[in-house]
Amino acid sequence: MFDVLRPTTVTCSYCKAGPADGGVRTVCIGERSLSVTWHTADCPHLAADRILAERES
Repeated sequence: MFDVLRPTTVTCSYCKAGPADGGVRTVCIGERSLSVTWHTADCPHLAADRILAERES
């Protein structure tokens, strides 16, 4: 009846952070998907994610 979104954990290709060592994460929600990407605080991908999020809000 209801579809439950199960998150996919993504390891950052740049900083290689995961849930154990990443301090920050970005979440991407699609129509039927949810992914969580972990980053270290100084990862440039995190900075890019924040810039893109500002444009979408």
